[in-house]
Amino acid sequence: MAVMAGKNGKVIWDASATDIGLTYVQSWTCTYTHDNAEITSMQDSYRTYLTGHQDWTATVECLLPTGALQIPLGSAVTGLGMADDTCQLELYFHHEAATKYRAVYGNAICTGESIGETADGIATITYTFQGIGQLKWYSSATVEPGE
Repeated sequence: MAVMAGKNGKVIWDASATDIGLTYVQSWTCTYTHDNAEITSMQDSYRTYLTGHQDWTATVECLLPTGALQIPLGSAVTGLGMADDTCQLELYFHHEAATKYRAVYGNAICTGESIGETADGIATITYTFQGIGQLKWYSSATVEPGE
């Protein structure tokens, strides 16, 4: 059985046609949801639903670099709060059997950044993204980051 691994994973935030590979990535999560509208009638024995709108969000945690932030806070590059500044977000993980990358990707806006540190840890920066439109899956095991 082939498994996925975090080793060699990668995150790309495409801003102004220039791929920005977020560095020092520690983890990423992508959450896909959809609304349900209940259509149960009084005479029904079980609740019934219709699938509604779909949505996705992503979070990327990185070690905080000593230089400038990778996606500057509040700049036109981030698209913070500006739906017309969407860029493609690509989330990669390593596929053991193929020794290549596989990913989910879609258009998104960066909706926030949080910076934190603990007394016994390393400073981190966490980016949150709101998906705009469809979340897609690279179906080929041979895709490389940025393709």
